[in-house]
Amino acid sequence: MPKNKRIAVLGAGGLGACLALELAQRGYQVTLFEAHSEAVRKASFVNEGKIHLGFIYAMDRDFHTSQQMIIGAVHFMDYLKRWISIEAEEVISTPFHYCIHKGSLASGDQLEPHYAQCAQVFGEVSRRFDKKYLGLFDKVYTERLPKSKIETIVNPEYFEDVFLTSEYAVEPRAVAEQLRKSLGQEAAIQLLTGAWVKAVVRREGRLEVRFDQNGLEHRDSFDEVVNCTWNSLLAIDQTLGIEPLHGSWSFRYKFGNKILIPFEASDFPSCTMVQGPFGDSVNFRDRGGFFSWYPIGRTGWSEERLPPDWDGTYSPEYREEIFQASFEQLRHRVPALRSLSFPAESVDPAGGVIFALGNTDVEDADSKLHTRHEVGIRSFDGYHTVNTGKYTLIPYLAVKTADRLEGIS
Repeated sequence: MPKNKRIAVLGAGGLGACLALELAQRGYQVTLFEAHSEAVRKASFVNEGKIHLGFIYAMDRDFHTSQQMIIGAVHFMDYLKRWISIEAEEVISTPFHYCIHKGSLASGDQLEPHYAQCAQVFGEVSRRFDKKYLGLFDKVYTERLPKSKIETIVNPEYFEDVFLTSEYAVEPRAVAEQLRKSLGQEAAIQLLTGAWVKAVVRREGRLEVRFDQNGLEHRDSFDEVVNCTWNSLLAIDQTLGIEPLHGSWSFRYKFGNKILIPFEASDFPSCTMVQGPFGDSVNFRDRGGFFSWYPIGRTGWSEERLPPDWDGTYSPEYREEIFQASFEQLRHRVPALRSLSFPAESVDPAGGVIFALGNTDVEDADSKLHTRHEVGIRSFDGYHTVNTGKYTLIPYLAVKTADRLEGIS
């Protein structure tokens, strides 16, 4: 692709920021559109940051999603370091416990072989790409705890089994801060904030981006346009007549409450409660903790092409209510949380939108929300639309998208 081609990247979330930085490093000028007042401030900022090894996707019996996540995971930190200065040891959580909740869609006996397969496939993928998990680990594992030790992690009243794993989360706010810094230092990137893209139109052999900024309508033409938005992905695609891969989809709003004070690793365990509509606790040590309880914290559901502005409609009082109710449920399940003390002002009851194909919720064993393998890049004569699927895949898909624009793949 000629270096003088004009490229627009729509959406300065995690994917859009990484892609713009990658293209700039390859010598291209990029215009980066972002509806928010600041880059990387929405879903890529408030999620739990788990770098998936496929464990959570046991309901995808074909193993396609787990395979996809493992590939993303081995590339995550290696590719991220192309654009920012970051060390995994400084931003990772404590290792996750996978806690099999009573009423789970799968038992410990059913999940154990899936976890073993994830570990085996990780070894194969790691060797194939010559990359380590988070740049630190060349093998992963799970260990099923004896029944007598379950109570050291969670309340046995609610759980059947616990597996210790070597899966981690990366604190997404630390990543976001570094991405914003890199964007600000890259002269080849023009970042337009407060720019709400309404449509992309083919006009005289080029792609015209139509957007609102500061109350005014604007139009600008480009040779290549990449749709990296999240909430607006389907709506912008539709302006070019592009339909989703399947006829059903959903947008969910989920609270990922953060307590922004330092913790010790021993203060509480990092737990993912499976398999179904449960929750998480994530201990980022000196970078705080993340807490979600799905039955209360999943407050929004939309099957429209453009979901409501949930962020703008939830009051501070409502957000505090969701945090308190969610944290109370987690206290029942993770005993260490009962003794956790923190000032009220340290709580950030933030949330974000989750986009996925499928329109039945996670308590349905056959829901497409249990899969994320039908993601990635779709290209239509200079227009590219990218569904990241999960945070884990962002750096990998940013590089693959840049390769696609250059005709490498």
